Parts: sequence; C-alpha cells; structure tokens
Amino acid sequence: MENIGIAINPSKDNKNTILNMVIENVKQVFNIEYIPIYNSFDIKELDLSSLDLLIILGGDGTLLGAARELSDNFNAPILGVNIGNLGFLSSTEISDLDSALKKIKAGDCKIQERMMLNCEVNLEESKKELKALNEVVVARGTLSRMVKFKIFVDGKLYSIFKGDGLIISTPTGSTAYSFSAGGPFIYPDLEVITITPICAHTKSMHTIVLKGESIITIMVENEDDEIYLTVDGQKAIEMNDKALITVKKNTKSIKLLLFNDYDYFKVIRKKVLNNSKECDGEKF
Repeated sequence: MENIGIAINPSKDNKNTILNMVIENVKQVFNIEYIPIYNSFDIKELDLSSLDLLIILGGDGTLLGAARELSDNFNAPILGVNIGNLGFLSSTEISDLDSALKKIKAGDCKIQERMMLNCEVNLEESKKELKALNEVVVARGTLSRMVKFKIFVDGKLYSIFKGDGLIISTPTGSTAYSFSAGGPFIYPDLEVITITPICAHTKSMHTIVLKGESIITIMVENEDDEIYLTVDGQKAIEMNDKALITVKKNTKSIKLLLFNDYDYFKVIRKKVLNNSKECDGEKF
C-alpha cells in the first residue's frame, strides 16, 4: 500500500498525541513519506479516490459519521482504530496498532463489505436523502403521544401499529439500537434488512427480516406532536404529520479491513454481551 490516509476525530485527541504516534508508525511500517490527514467530520467534499487505505481514528460514532460522508467514488477499505469507548466497529485498538499495521503489510487481512441504507424523506415542503450504516429510526418526541405507523414492503402492506418508534437496520446495526429493542443479531456481511418496533402498543407488529433488495415505505401519523427521523443515532430530522419515508439498500457499500483471525462472536461476547471472561478459551 502506497497511499494511506488518516481521518481523525479531533475531539478524541486535542493535542495530536495519538495522531502523531499513528503517523510515525505508518511511515515506519510502510516506508512512506507523506500521509494526508483529514478531519473525520469534514470529508464529504474531498476526493479520496486515490487512497489504498483510510485509517479512521475514533470510536464507533466517528466511523459511522465518516462512512455516511464518504463520496461514491471512494472504494478503498477502512481500518477503524478505536481511541473511543466501545469500538465495536473498529478493527483494532490503538494499543495494538503496531501489530495491526504489520499484519496488513504481510497480507494477513481481508476485506468485508457492509451494506448501507438509503433513506428518502418526503415532507410537504421538501425532499431529503440520507445514508445510514447502522439504522434509520423514526420515533416520537420526548413528550409526544404514540405514533401510528403504516409499513409497506415492496408495495404490500405489512403492518399498521401504534408505538414509540420503528428501527430499520442493516446487519451492522443489528448489534446496536435494534438489539436493544429486541431485534436479532444478523451476521454482518449478509445483505438483509430488519424492521423492529420500539414499544409497540399492539401485538400486530413483530420484528421481520427482509431481503436486501426490499423497498420499505413508511407512513407516519401523529397529528401535531413531534416525530423525528434519525440515522445512526447522529443526524436527526424533525418530521411533519403524514410524512412519507422510503428505505432501501444503498448502491454503495463500505469496505472494512479486518484481520484473518477476526472472530465476530468473540467481539459480540466482549463488547455487547459482556460475558467474555466466562467464554474466552472455551472450545469443543
């Protein structure tokens, strides 16, 4: 790899201590002189098509935000380096960076593609399009009444229900908000979409797993109360009553660089189920 860029969440490294260390390590391992540095919050308009690898320094939120903002001509893999808290989406911890870089140079790694969602919101006065790597959430405001949802899949009515909200999730997002609301874990490189209710008031709505090519249309009714649409828990839009939402697979996926010894189930135990001490080392 000759062209390696680094995107960093500056709030995680105010004095550039981590950034400078990473730059030095990358230069030494790959024997390259110049490494472009980007603010992870400001890459939307940048042309990164020449990169062979983009290293993202931060936590899950940093990677999610960057994934949504990357342009369609970006095709390089992403190496997530956790300098935040959970780091579920990260490929390595900052403490293991030197070992991780040497594995990459030796070819001891693989690329896993993760599907993203495209969300189109038709409001009375405008139309908005958003991308999501984890999920699209439609939910009531804090003091609002329950929302009435009509859900259509490929033009056919699936369910009408009242509740606090609705989560449309990718496999990557199945371990996030969808899991908290009772949704299933989905292996991350599959191409399926899950719809999970949030506190459904009736039994007419259950989590459903759909093929990745499904087109989901949602009509929301909440009179004059607040309704919000949120992508990846970061970007929110206030909705009006009778808003129409369409969610489908995005034409672009994100390529995550993982190592050959990557163990999805170990990551699930350690960072989601929190019982790794009981399970690590267990074998048939």
